[in-house]
Amino acid sequence: MARITSAWLESSHRIDIANGVGRPQDKTGTWNGPAPTGARNGGAAAEAARPAIVREPSTAVLSSGQRMPMIGLGTYQLESADAVKTALELGYRHFDCAAFYGNEAVVGAGLADFIAAGRRSELFITTKVWNTHHKPDAARASVQQSLKDLGLQQVDLVLMHWPEAWTPDSDIRGTVTPDTSISLIDTWRGLEQLVDDGLVASLGLSNCSLAQVEEVLAAAKHKPVCNQIELHPFLAQRKLVGVSYRKGVVSVAYTCLCRREKELLEHPVLQQVAAETGKTVNQVLLKYNMQRGVVVIPKATSREHLAENFVGMFDWRLSNQQKVLLDTLDAGKRIVDFPWKNWGDVEEGGVPKPSRVLA
Repeated sequence: MARITSAWLESSHRIDIANGVGRPQDKTGTWNGPAPTGARNGGAAAEAARPAIVREPSTAVLSSGQRMPMIGLGTYQLESADAVKTALELGYRHFDCAAFYGNEAVVGAGLADFIAAGRRSELFITTKVWNTHHKPDAARASVQQSLKDLGLQQVDLVLMHWPEAWTPDSDIRGTVTPDTSISLIDTWRGLEQLVDDGLVASLGLSNCSLAQVEEVLAAAKHKPVCNQIELHPFLAQRKLVGVSYRKGVVSVAYTCLCRREKELLEHPVLQQVAAETGKTVNQVLLKYNMQRGVVVIPKATSREHLAENFVGMFDWRLSNQQKVLLDTLDAGKRIVDFPWKNWGDVEEGGVPKPSRVLA
């Protein structure tokens, strides 16, 4: 396979070399934090002189003071408690669940022995409230059922699965009817009561735009600690990730392995970085987000894939040159989408672009 260079990037990705955008020697980004746009400080010589990283951070510190493991197990479509047990054996401690998944009892069965052994404090368990349960009483009932199914007294994190409220008879596979009687903030107030009552340790958002994150932050007593969104090199969402981080909201990446879409996974940039690092494409995709402070929750069920997504992932990092290549892949390609979802304007929220201010 031909090696990809900055010259190739200039011709194939239309990078503005004249203005210093995207080239390896341009140090304009902030890769070690969120929203990277390129390498910074010193180039290849400085990178070579930098001491080897022995251990990358394994947790993200939330504004609540909790530590969320950087790698969790996504449990959507998980059907076997044995997969949870295997994940625990390999070192997973973060499990991302949801009422909508319909399998929290299965996850709970996989966690039961670990919890019974007195090790509950090692775990970080997330659940989510579905769109039909946005009213406070319904949200409470949803969380109480999740606690029962998961075998917990308190859940570490509850997310509003989507910022859209639906009537109880809505069906994602059929007809959905917006419930205009309840607002985003009304739902958040109901969730805050669950924190006050000790059922939930902290709250977060999912599938929210930056404007929605800011709306909740402005009104909340218990601030959202995270926003779970689709993130991978083809959908970087740099502004959302970066501004959220600076406001104390960690981003959590779902669909971080691109749902194994062949066309994306065979992209020559991913193949080259995988070859250079001696890692798999999946591992490169996970590290892409982790290295910019984003928590990842890949799905897996076999021991092989569970291990691939976790074991040794904190013992290496991408070079500046490699991340510059990965940064060029952002094309705004969304894999998870629905006809009823309006993602809004990506530039809404945060500091307006100068072009909009001066227009």
